[in-house]
Amino acid sequence: MRQTMEKMAKMTESDHSHFMRVAFGHTTPLQPDYEDIGPVEFSDPTLNDSQKDAIRFALASKDIALIHGPPGTGKTHTIIELIMQMVQRKKRILVCGPSNISVDNIVERLAPKKVPVVRVGHPARLLPSVLEHSLEVLTQTSDAASIVKDVRKEIDDKQASIRKTRTGRERRAIYDDLKQLRKEFRERESKCVDNLVRESSVAVATLHGAGGHQLKNQKFDVVIIDEASQALEAQCWIPLISADKVVLAGDHLQLPPTVKSTNLKSKPGAEKKDDGPKKEILKGVSLERTLFDRLLSLHGSDIKRMLTTQYRMHEKIMRFPSDELYESKLMAGDAVKSRLLADLPYETQGTDDTQEPLVFWDTQGGDFPEKVEDKEIGQKEALLGESKSNEMEAMVVARHVDNLVEAGIRPEDIAVITPYNGQLSVLSQMLREKHPGLELGSVDGFQGREKEAVVVSLVRSNAEHEVGFLGEKRRLNGKLVPA
Repeated sequence: MRQTMEKMAKMTESDHSHFMRVAFGHTTPLQPDYEDIGPVEFSDPTLNDSQKDAIRFALASKDIALIHGPPGTGKTHTIIELIMQMVQRKKRILVCGPSNISVDNIVERLAPKKVPVVRVGHPARLLPSVLEHSLEVLTQTSDAASIVKDVRKEIDDKQASIRKTRTGRERRAIYDDLKQLRKEFRERESKCVDNLVRESSVAVATLHGAGGHQLKNQKFDVVIIDEASQALEAQCWIPLISADKVVLAGDHLQLPPTVKSTNLKSKPGAEKKDDGPKKEILKGVSLERTLFDRLLSLHGSDIKRMLTTQYRMHEKIMRFPSDELYESKLMAGDAVKSRLLADLPYETQGTDDTQEPLVFWDTQGGDFPEKVEDKEIGQKEALLGESKSNEMEAMVVARHVDNLVEAGIRPEDIAVITPYNGQLSVLSQMLREKHPGLELGSVDGFQGREKEAVVVSLVRSNAEHEVGFLGEKRRLNGKLVPA
C-alpha cells in the first residue's frame, strides 16, 4: 500500500489515466454506451431484472460502475455473469477482493463454467478446491513447465556432482555453471508465469496480491473489485493504478473496513519534539472512508446500480433495513418472503419460535445489568479489554436456543452472534459443550454468512440508556437474516 501511495504521489499529470482523473474529481465519468455492447444474452436464466440491469450498465460503462448489493441480493452471482459476458466480448479481466476467501469464492463459481482462470496467491492460503487453478500448480503442470523442470533437474545434478570433484578448479567451474543455470531457471520460470497469466481470460488475486511480480507486466481491460466496501482505499489502488475501466461491487451501508487506529490527535507535548518532516493530517479524510463511498459522493448515483431483490430473509425481517437504509427499495424473493422455520425441509414443531419470523426480547432494565469484563477473566482480560457482557441476557439466549433445538431446529442451522467479545466468551461457556454444531461468533465475523435462525445478543442495558458503538447503523445491517 505504501509503495503504491508513493508511486501515485510521484506521478505527473501526464501519467494520470482517465480513470484516475475521474476518481479524484478532475473530470466526470463518460456516459455508458449501450449500443456499443449490443444485445446481451444472459447465460444464467435465474437472474432478476435488477441484476440484469446492473450487468448491462457495467458492460456499457466506459470508466466506472458501482454495483450496490445489499444483504442477500446475489452480488457475487451478478459478478460471475458479468465476468462471463466480458469474456465473451474478448476482454481480459483482473478480479480482486480484500481477502483470500472473497476471491476464492469467485474462482470456485467460475471454474465449472470452463473459463480460463488463474488464481495468483500463495498455495497455503488458498481453499483446496481452487488449488488446481493456482499459478503455483499451473507452472508445474502446463506444457511450458516441462522446460523449467529440465533446468531444475540439471541444477540438481550439478549440485550432486560437487561432492565428486577433486580439485578447486573443477568445483569453481561447476559453481559458474550453477550460476548460469539458476539465472536461466529464473528467466524461464518468469516467462512461464507470464505466459500462463497472458493466456488466461481472468486473473484472480487479493488486492495486495495484485501488486506481486506475477502481474507486473500484465495489462487488463477491466478491473473488478468485489467486497469493495470492505477494503481500504489504499488497498484498492494497488490494482487500479494502471486501470482503464473499473467495476466496484459492495455495500457501503454495511460495515466499513476495520481500522484500529482512530485517534489522529498528537499526544501532549508531541509537537515540541522534532521528528523530521511533519506529516499533514488531511481534514475529513479517514481510512474508514472507502473508495466506493468516495466515488458515490463525488459523482452521485448515476454511476451506481442497486440490486433490489433479496433471497435471504422473510419480508418482515427485511422491512426494517429496507426502510432505514435502502430507501424502501428492497423486495423479498418469492422463495423467502413468507418462509418460516416451520417450513424447513425437515420436521419441526409449530411453536411461537418457529411460526414467527421476528422475535424481540426486552432486556433493558435492572434485571439485566451489563458489566465491563474485569480481572475475573484472568488471561483473557488482555484479549477482551474493556469488552462488555450481560450474563442474564446470555441465559435468555441459551434458553431461546434450547427452545429452537427442542422444536426440531438443527444446531448447525442456528447462529448466535454478539457485538462484544466479552459476551461471546460468556455464551461460549454456556452453549458450546451443549450444542457443538451451533455457530457462535462476533457480529463483524458473521458478515456475509447465512443461517436459518440467527439469535443476536446486543448486551447493552444500563440506566443511562447508552448503546456505545451499536449506535452505528451499519454494524447490525445484514445480520438479522433468519428464515
